Amino acid sequence: MLIVDDESPARTRLRHCLEEASDVEIVGSARDGREALRLIRGLTPDLVFLDVKMPDIDGFDVLEQLGTMKPVTIFVTAFDSHAIRAFEAQALDYLLKPFSHERFEAALQRARQAIHARRMAPPAPPAAEAPKYLERIMLKSDGGTLFLSVDDIKWIEAAGVYVELHVGTKTYLYRSSMIQMAERLDPHRFVRIHRSTLVNTASIQKVQPRSHGDYTVVLDDGTELVMGRAHRENLDVWLRQPL
Repeated sequence: MLIVDDESPARTRLRHCLEEASDVEIVGSARDGREALRLIRGLTPDLVFLDVKMPDIDGFDVLEQLGTMKPVTIFVTAFDSHAIRAFEAQALDYLLKPFSHERFEAALQRARQAIHARRMAPPAPPAAEAPKYLERIMLKSDGGTLFLSVDDIKWIEAAGVYVELHVGTKTYLYRSSMIQMAERLDPHRFVRIHRSTLVNTASIQKVQPRSHGDYTVVLDDGTELVMGRAHRENLDVWLRQPL
């Protein structure tokens, strides 16, 4: 439990009240908002008695800067004009100075119940992370290092244990298999049209039928690539994706 108040007598009175509770451990006290933020982040107390009016950073600023790691909070203040804002800030209670012993005990009991409920609540499931696709590729080039944006790649062709990255009139070798490249590139942006070819969808100008169910994919620079009928579904899936 942490006490935050810029007035020494107020901190002393809260400490005396809390020392009567055998189940409460006071881990520290702060004299202003900056010190409160440092102690809360470092000590992660379950409960904070927090003054509203403090210089520089007030109690509301403290809660706002804590974001989602707010402890159970009871505001303690001599001003009754902040009560509505206190509950909007998700404070558990609002003690108005000078408060009675009975009023303090009621607030402390509410805090005990809130802390117990937090501890008994099941942990939130971890948020699913979006796949991290390649944005840039690092290549050795002319004795230096080239950082190539994948957006600049028009198409990719298998070349043994390498792939060829076609960028405008230039071609770069990159050590990777086609399977690995397909897994590491955003499927909204790159589609496999042949067992040995990936194409940047932003470069596709048109698709023309060929014989035996194959197709020709024409890029915006005039390059013509063969799309095997076994991979036509890949392009159809891409066309159905929301933009």
